[in-house]
Amino acid sequence: MNFRHSLSTRWRMVVVVLLSAACLATAHAPALAETTAADKLTALDTSLNLIPEDAAFYSSMLRNREQVEAIANSRAWAKLEAMPVVQRLRQKLESEMGSPGGQAGQVKAALENPQVQELLALLGDMFSNDVFVYGDHDMIDSLRLIQEVAAAMRYGPPMLAISGQMKHLEEDQVQAMLLMAVLAENVDRVKVPGMVLGFKVKNANRAVMHLGKLEAILGFALASQDPKLAEALTHVKVGDNDYLVLTLEGSMVPWDEVPLERLKDLELQPGSADKLVEKLKSEKLVIAMGMHGDYLLVSIGSSTEPLAKLNQGGGLARRPEMAPLAQFADRPLVSLSYASKDFMEAANGTERQIDDLLDFVEQILPSLELTAEQQAHIRQDAQELGKTVKEKLPVVGAASQVGFLSDKGVETYGYDWTTRPVLDGTKPLGLLRHVGGSPLMAVVARGKVSIADYDLAVKWLKKAHGYFEQYGVPNMDSDDREEYEEVAKLVGPILGRFHETTRGKFLPALDGQIGLVVDARLMSKRFLDTMPATPKAMPMVEPAILLGVRDVDLMRDALADYWNIIHESWNAAAELNPELGEMPLPEPKTVDTSEGELFVFTPPEECPVDKQITPNVGLGKDVCVFTMTQAHSERLMKAMPLDDGGVVGNGDRPLAAAVVFHWAELLRAGRPWIGLAVDSVIEEQLGPDAPEELVKGIREQVDTVVDVLSVLRSITSELYFEDGVLVTHTLAEIHDLDD
Repeated sequence: MNFRHSLSTRWRMVVVVLLSAACLATAHAPALAETTAADKLTALDTSLNLIPEDAAFYSSMLRNREQVEAIANSRAWAKLEAMPVVQRLRQKLESEMGSPGGQAGQVKAALENPQVQELLALLGDMFSNDVFVYGDHDMIDSLRLIQEVAAAMRYGPPMLAISGQMKHLEEDQVQAMLLMAVLAENVDRVKVPGMVLGFKVKNANRAVMHLGKLEAILGFALASQDPKLAEALTHVKVGDNDYLVLTLEGSMVPWDEVPLERLKDLELQPGSADKLVEKLKSEKLVIAMGMHGDYLLVSIGSSTEPLAKLNQGGGLARRPEMAPLAQFADRPLVSLSYASKDFMEAANGTERQIDDLLDFVEQILPSLELTAEQQAHIRQDAQELGKTVKEKLPVVGAASQVGFLSDKGVETYGYDWTTRPVLDGTKPLGLLRHVGGSPLMAVVARGKVSIADYDLAVKWLKKAHGYFEQYGVPNMDSDDREEYEEVAKLVGPILGRFHETTRGKFLPALDGQIGLVVDARLMSKRFLDTMPATPKAMPMVEPAILLGVRDVDLMRDALADYWNIIHESWNAAAELNPELGEMPLPEPKTVDTSEGELFVFTPPEECPVDKQITPNVGLGKDVCVFTMTQAHSERLMKAMPLDDGGVVGNGDRPLAAAVVFHWAELLRAGRPWIGLAVDSVIEEQLGPDAPEELVKGIREQVDTVVDVLSVLRSITSELYFEDGVLVTHTLAEIHDLDD
């Protein structure tokens, strides 16, 4: 035997085995990663482990007792409890509870009852750890049926009016008619969707004991109403668990007492009322309560099927949409949620609304006095418009979210599989450096600037105008038609120039970013001359709109063109209404600054606003701002980092959108106004001679409430794309009060 040949053969076999293993590992890497993620979520031992994979939605609240105790042990809560008004209310309540004959005394006696205390202990236990709600797949079809009912309510009345079927009918009768028509047409889909509420309890025996008491109370109440009703309360075994089940059948309703003839008077199709009633008679409402492990469950549906699905199969934790949540499994979680793609589609309903509108057009056309050729033209345009709009709609996907406690407050990560073709998350949001450093609120996003989409919108606006010219104008009386033609003759050229400027200059000058900023640094004792002056200067909310600019010269030309268009519009309006000609249009003043140009509009002297208010447009090298004061524009045009951007940081990484909301700063800005309102109430209720100590005490207590509210410092969010999925990371920053 050739040893060298044998050795080389063995090495070849080893290489083949290793290569095969590598290929298998590569092929199954996603599955292995998914399994690992699912295992991490499953190991959390939450209600997520119960939920089936085909759930429509699921939402849970975790660590509820821990959060309540954190609030109760905080310095903010202690300060709230120490308020004199709270102390007086407590003393008054304790005093009233000491009187056995009063209502408070009766409440105290009831609370001291051992059975009531046991019930309250159960309620506290139920809401302490894990509370969840889950909807089964039937929820999706029910939601779609609701959308169809809404569509009928939207388009049904005009259809009935055209057909003459609304004569002598009140609005509520029309609504009832349409509701019955939709339900009768979809009678097989009329059912009670399945939903389960769950509460994790530490003391399962106590929960079972109270279920037994509830069974006795319900049994007695049902039997006292009708002995047959007592049979509706039974015990049913679902899997290995025993449930107390109340089954209410539609046949139990005293249908002979229902005025069916009135329903038949509202039929759009003969037999609809009987069809719907027969379906309702055969339906069931099943309410089940019982223990599943250490969860107290309440199920509502047409059967106990939602309970039978619990803890079956792979479970919701193994869905790929839940996998991103696993990276936070080691955090102190406070929430988990999920919504399926089908559920989100049913909830969105935009495509359905388009289809309903097309159906409405299809049904209404024969009743209009139009030729067959005109009807075909309208039908073709409507279908083309519907198809175009649908193509531009986001493709709806599933969504999941996780929330957890951090050293700064509460953080959440949401994952949305809906496609967002308009959002652009490929670059940093440069506008975040133009929000003034520390705004009360700033919202910035980047979209994709599309000339093609603009052209598409213009195309359909022209078509709509064409329809108005073809069908609307000929039906006007002669005076209205003459006035319309006069206006159209003046406005037409102006709209043409507006279109040319927008398409050729304004849109190409944009970089896709847009922002909204709110500040409160404008101070005055009197913002309107018609208002009384305040004792001291007060802050006023200052809104601003920001646009990201990539071609400042093109934007400058666009702004100049728009101003000329405004002039033309004003002159055109003056031709129609000579009185406007006596009111000159104020010209903007150009102010050069170190950051760019300001085009400032100074209100006329007789305008009763504070002279600081000068609407203006600011144009910097990469930003265009629209504000109410020159100082605000100068502040926004200057690039500066965010002082406290929370999770947004300085916005130096690619983001699709960002939100910064400084709640505590908003309260700080509102304090003077709150104080003014309090002083006004004190003077009105107590008079100008109210004791100083009393007034001081009231003011201090109001300040305390504002202090406590300010423990929520800010809410910040960043939105970005991760492998095509839109991620929303939010931080609610919470700081306890200082000692």
